[in-house]
Amino acid sequence: MLILGVDPGSTATGYGIIRKTGARSAHVDSGVIRASKAASQSQRLWEIHNKLDCVIREQVPVVMVVESLFHFNNVQSLMKLSQVRGVILLLGEAHGMEIVEYSPMEIKRGLTGYGAAEKGQMIFMVAKILNLPTLKSADQADALAMALYHSHICRPGGRIQ
Repeated sequence: MLILGVDPGSTATGYGIIRKTGARSAHVDSGVIRASKAASQSQRLWEIHNKLDCVIREQVPVVMVVESLFHFNNVQSLMKLSQVRGVILLLGEAHGMEIVEYSPMEIKRGLTGYGAAEKGQMIFMVAKILNLPTLKSADQADALAMALYHSHICRPGGRIQ
């Protein structure tokens, strides 16, 4: 089973795909989609859509994992993030994927044992679990962490434990 984790961001959207075979998880593909900061929000959404659509078409994951929204103080940032999430969720539906959402705290607690783990801890744990020498960014690590978390709580038949 291929699992796609997506860490939404209006200028940097991380994605990570892992293959779950029985109890084992292996890295398949990951990276960061960087949208131009000079572009309008609609242009950034289009760019994120097109690049993530290419990744999905190439790898054909069956599950998409996306962070649930959490508390924001800045309403403008929340609105932009919500728009990016909308594009991502729509892509998942368009490709017939099962879509699941987890909170950032749930993912951090599941992978590090601590719900308030820092970015460095998450990068370290994801690289260690997947036996990766380096990760390009926290966005990439967060996306892989989402896919890993789902793979760890999901039974081989795809059902949540």
